[in-house]
Amino acid sequence: MNGHESQHGIISHYCEKNMTAVCKRLLQTHNFSTQDHIRDALIKEGFDDISQSTVSRLLTKLKIIKAPNVYGKRVYCVIETTNPTYIDSEIASQIEFVTHNNLVIVVKTHPGSAQLIARIIDLHPHQEILGTIAGNDTVMVAPCHIDRINDCEQAVCLSLGMI
Repeated sequence: MNGHESQHGIISHYCEKNMTAVCKRLLQTHNFSTQDHIRDALIKEGFDDISQSTVSRLLTKLKIIKAPNVYGKRVYCVIETTNPTYIDSEIASQIEFVTHNNLVIVVKTHPGSAQLIARIIDLHPHQEILGTIAGNDTVMVAPCHIDRINDCEQAVCLSLGMI
């Protein structure tokens, strides 16, 4: 490999990291309903030669999900996996209540939001949570130990940014 190829690789790696950071910032500050809208925003940010497949790879790399906003429109959302989840008002507004019956925790959501909420819980494993099952508007969370159901409920609420 000559010096030019090595330098090109460094420049390419830098541009990719910068594009990823810009894409994440855009997704955190705007509501995008299509990958074309994300692509257009990245072009306006100076990334001229970006394809839809590049946008798709960025979304996968950033672990982006599509979730309904407060108006019911599905938009791309950033879910942090290394830090505690910050649930913004758009996602938190999808949760109606959290309760338990001494056997299982139930998270009641608006229709169509349960899988998103279960995914958020699953992205933040906790020793008190055995697993989740999601339907359309209900998430059932199995505790590791039913004698510590209150601790499990608290862990669920913590993972959803409710406490």
